[in-house]
Amino acid sequence: MRLHPYLLFITLPLSLFLSTSALGETPTEKGSNHKQSSRNSTPLAKTEELGNESQPSGRKKRKKKKQPPRKPIAPQDYAQWEQMNMGNRKMSHDGQWLIFDIRRVDGKSSLHLHRINDGKSKEQQVYSQGERPVFSNDSKWLSVTIGKSPEEKKKAKESKKPAGPGTTIHLRSLIDGKTTEFKNVITLTFSHDSRFAAIEVTGKSAPARPGTPPAPPARALLVRNLETGKDTTFGNVTKFAWSKKGSLLALVVDSPSISNALQLFDPGSETLRNLEASDQDYVGLLWRKDSFDLAAARQMKFGEKEDISHTLLAFRNLDDSDKPTGDQAIYDHSKNLSFPLDHYLTASLSWDKNGQALHCSLKKWENKPKDFPSPPKPPAKQKQGKKGKTNNGSAKDSSPAQTNPQKSPAPREGSQKEKVQDSPDLPAKTLRETLTTPSNVEVWHSKDVTIMPRQKKEASSRRNPARKAVWWLKENKLVQLENELTERVTVMRDGLRAIGMDSSPHEREAMFGPRLHDVYAISTRNGKRNRILEGVKFTLSTSPNGRFLLFMREGHIWIHDLKTGKQKNITSTLKTSFTDKQDDTLAQEKRPFGNGIWLTDSSGVLLYDRYDIWLLDPRGERTRKLTNGRKEQLRHRISQASYREENHGNIARGDRIYVGLFGERSKKSGYGSLTLATRKTPAANWKTHLLDDALMLFLSRSRDADILTFTRERSDQSRDLYLAGPALEDPHKVTETNTFQKNYRWGRSELVNFQNTQGVPLQGMLTYPAGYRKGKKYPMIVYIYEKRSQDLHRYYTPSEKHPYNPCVFSAEGYFVFQPDIVYRPQQPGISAVDCVVPAVEKVLETGMVDSRRVGLMGHSWGAYQTSFIVTQTDLFSAAVAGAPLTDMMSMSVSVYWNSGGTNARIFAQSQGRMNKPFWQDAENYARNSPIHGLDTLNTPLLIAFGDKDGAVDWDQGIEMYNAARWAGKDDLVLLVYPGENHGLRKEENMVDYHYRVREWMEHFLKDETGRKWITEGKSFLEREKEKEDLKKNGTSQPIPKRPGPDSKGGSSSEKTAPVSSK
Repeated sequence: MRLHPYLLFITLPLSLFLSTSALGETPTEKGSNHKQSSRNSTPLAKTEELGNESQPSGRKKRKKKKQPPRKPIAPQDYAQWEQMNMGNRKMSHDGQWLIFDIRRVDGKSSLHLHRINDGKSKEQQVYSQGERPVFSNDSKWLSVTIGKSPEEKKKAKESKKPAGPGTTIHLRSLIDGKTTEFKNVITLTFSHDSRFAAIEVTGKSAPARPGTPPAPPARALLVRNLETGKDTTFGNVTKFAWSKKGSLLALVVDSPSISNALQLFDPGSETLRNLEASDQDYVGLLWRKDSFDLAAARQMKFGEKEDISHTLLAFRNLDDSDKPTGDQAIYDHSKNLSFPLDHYLTASLSWDKNGQALHCSLKKWENKPKDFPSPPKPPAKQKQGKKGKTNNGSAKDSSPAQTNPQKSPAPREGSQKEKVQDSPDLPAKTLRETLTTPSNVEVWHSKDVTIMPRQKKEASSRRNPARKAVWWLKENKLVQLENELTERVTVMRDGLRAIGMDSSPHEREAMFGPRLHDVYAISTRNGKRNRILEGVKFTLSTSPNGRFLLFMREGHIWIHDLKTGKQKNITSTLKTSFTDKQDDTLAQEKRPFGNGIWLTDSSGVLLYDRYDIWLLDPRGERTRKLTNGRKEQLRHRISQASYREENHGNIARGDRIYVGLFGERSKKSGYGSLTLATRKTPAANWKTHLLDDALMLFLSRSRDADILTFTRERSDQSRDLYLAGPALEDPHKVTETNTFQKNYRWGRSELVNFQNTQGVPLQGMLTYPAGYRKGKKYPMIVYIYEKRSQDLHRYYTPSEKHPYNPCVFSAEGYFVFQPDIVYRPQQPGISAVDCVVPAVEKVLETGMVDSRRVGLMGHSWGAYQTSFIVTQTDLFSAAVAGAPLTDMMSMSVSVYWNSGGTNARIFAQSQGRMNKPFWQDAENYARNSPIHGLDTLNTPLLIAFGDKDGAVDWDQGIEMYNAARWAGKDDLVLLVYPGENHGLRKEENMVDYHYRVREWMEHFLKDETGRKWITEGKSFLEREKEKEDLKKNGTSQPIPKRPGPDSKGGSSSEKTAPVSSK
């Protein structure tokens, strides 16, 4: 159980920008018409330097074949580049089948199915545009959804026609390779025992009568016997769910002529049972794991109440043939006097692990909203009707508005009957009294703990929050766990206890400081709660047996024993820290290295320090360091491949624990494994399996076999998939992506070690220009965003949608440098200067870079640093800042619109690193604000914003733009993308920004002729005319004649010496 989410930063990293048959038609059996392949896997090759050629062997000297020269990468070449989509990488449970997804930059994709044998793989099938692969539990069947091609998606988007409800699914037998194609499929799911498949299909809509909307497409549910191919068809099925043991299928049948029915189909015996029937609908079908226990909810309506309540149903032991409905339990709150009358039950259900209870939730009733009434004529008191509550909580008549039947004042003698409001004896009404539409004003008060934008974001959940409860089946008793005091409750694994959080006592402190909460232990049997902790920031995890709670206090890990009520600091005697002291934000209590991973028997918990894994006894009696990474600054972290489904995120003592390795300074990565001490093996055993100058990720293990896969990449070698046994010995290469890359020039990356002005040793990642020639000087682009050197071995795919892509700039003849930045309190901008300037000067010392052709760029927080640095030094000849903070004063008190919160917390507790408000430290706020350094800005600066930016308000860009105009700065351009948020999402805007960034750098770093938008700007009418012309020509941008990367990308010598910092 994980209880604490970490703080979210406001910024976005570089990785964000990189990168028909009719219903009832019988499916046809056929051999696959997809591409067949017999490509075998190859052994893991040793790392080779770019450009090394293999030498011929033998005594005879063969004539060396002349290799064609490598060509530069052009934008037209980007489309063919391949990337692995790890979300679709799956292995069958028996470890004999592997399927993975390779996608191209142009949107084309393919699923590759491989057979695994003796640690090697052989490709069996390629599914063009295949997606969402699913293996059956017995590893004998595979279903693959066939998606739309990029051309089909584009055509559908342009036609603005909604996509049909169905798709095509291929069902393949992994025994004989035969494939069945089903069209117009909504879903296909396998039974738990893999003997059957439920296939929901759709057909054509029935013809609509004149004047009526078209009917929804007809649906049918096919239950296929996978061994015989026999189908059983059901109509009017609205919901269905397979049991999580065996092959029982729960069905909800909705018939317009007869009542709804909750039914149970046994496809093995081909028998159908009725569990219940009602004129109300059934929802929330849920089977308990490894059992034949079914839960459901039957809807129930109460007059004018706008929400639908539910009767809870439980059917246990449905495999008992002597009991057609099993052991049935029903909870009808309308007949239970102890249930609060102002609440109703939702259909959100989950099973207790032992099947003794169902977890559910309840909410308060609300009346239906009524139209705003028109003013009565003549005015009179309204007749009082049944009262309810309106949405704003005020009392309101729930019956139609009626005038009071009492008589109106009698008219004067001799005069005609007149309207009361026209009487000269009555005062005239004000405009305010005659208005029928209320103002939509919002009241923002300085006493608000939660500011109005955040209140609006949370309104739907706070207006009527669902409160967690437990229904105990045997006693037919409902116990409410959550209330106004404990709004967040997590039931522990044993089901008998729950942990509740209450942050209300600390709300005012959380406005600008840490988010603290009090912790309660709650009995799920009777709802009694006991406060066990006060003012805690990090609650970490609970033991599987429900006895121990792990939390952090004052930099140490503590255990609370829920059985005895005692607390113990279990790390106080250890000479290491389990919190991240390298975190240079200004939060007083630093976050821990993970939440702790428990052993399944609750006898120990695995914790991380900076480099190693420790095993600690929850009673604080025994501790052991299991790894030895500190000596080599090698970080050890437990891999997801270590977890087994049945252990629920915990680790069994006898299991092999796979550990990911990463060198903090070397940037090497790899994997090792350890086994814990048991009675049979009294000592823990550690072994390093793989460690290389590469980036290895995504270690995964088949469920029932010791077959593992992982990926490996380098900056000059694209990500490939590898296959290995349990000891990760002799891994074999499964994929061979981007084989054509050998025909193109490609840059390599290396580490640069430097010190900042405070003497702190730091590193940076330097990527060489593609086709680099020694002795030639090149321009360089510096990309910044806090720490970047950890991506030394990351492979970047070229794309026209990513403006800061290192691969693209390398291909265009630039060095690309990404230095690390560390921070001092109250000096975020100055700290960046202290790191970036000496880092760049260190690279200039090599003589490879033309000192007059260095550019700087970044996005969000990196854009802030960029726009600030160029006001402090003339080291850079051009800069690009995407969505920068420009005025620390105004930014610190603005709103983070994406979440509705205030930026003050981010400044005090997170990335801003300013723990004093600007009126108490105006000098440092001004000193670290780009806008306050405009007088010394001599570097051409391109700024880009979306005018719906919810992270950094685009007013920050407007302020800098107008200030630059006022200061007479001629080389500052602001790009505004209407409707875009913090990162561009519209394809046309992503491509536009990509090319404008390139054009900006080419003009100032390569002396290429600047486009008009750079040198003079472009008026609104000019841009409108340009867009009209482009639409007529069927293109989004004028395509200029582009020079190659070697045109003006380098020089034989520097024009001048490097310019020092201001």
